[in-house]
Amino acid sequence: MNERGATAASRATAFQNLLVRLDTDRNQAGEKYEKLRRSLIKFFEWNSCFPAEDLVDETLDRVARKLDVEEVRNVPALALGIARNVRLEAHKRSARLVQISELPQGANSARELNLENAIQQKIDQGRRAQCVRLCLRRLSAEERKLFLKYHNPGADAVTERQRLANDYGLTISALRVRINRMREKRERGIAGGMER
Repeated sequence: MNERGATAASRATAFQNLLVRLDTDRNQAGEKYEKLRRSLIKFFEWNSCFPAEDLVDETLDRVARKLDVEEVRNVPALALGIARNVRLEAHKRSARLVQISELPQGANSARELNLENAIQQKIDQGRRAQCVRLCLRRLSAEERKLFLKYHNPGADAVTERQRLANDYGLTISALRVRINRMREKRERGIAGGMER
C-alpha cells in the first residue's frame, strides 16, 4: 500500500473512531456528527472565518486524531476547543494575505478577476436574498417583524435590542433564544428550498 492509501485508511479509521465516540448506535452517531458539524459551521461563520466548511473539516480531522491518542469524555467540548484554535489560526493566515486592492495598479488580470468575482458575488447575493425572502414569508407576521427588527437595529444595536426585548416582555437572553429558533426554522426552510 502506498503512502496516500495508508493515509486514507488511517483517516477512515479515525473517522470511524470519532463516530463511535459520539454514540455506539451508528444512526445516532451519524445524527450527532451532523449536528456537531452544523454547530461548527455556525461557529466559524459567526466568527467571520471562511470557508467555514474547510475549517470544520480541519477541526474534525484534529478531533479524530486526538481521539486516537487520548480518552475524551465530551467530544463536542473538545471539538469547540479545537475550533477556537483553528479560528485563531485562520485569522492569523488572513491577516498575512495581501489584498488585491493593496497591490500596485497595472495588473490587468487582477482587475479582470475582481470583475468576474464581483459579478459572481452579485448573482449569489441575489439568489440568497430571494431565498431569504421566501423563507421569511414562511414565518408568521409577528415572527417576521421581530426577526427583522432584531437584525436591522439602529446605530446602537445593544440599546435597540434591549428595548426590543422589553417591548416583548423578554430578557435579552430569552430574545436571543427566540431569534435563534426562528433562524433555525428559516435555515430549515432554506435547506428545503435548495433541495427542490
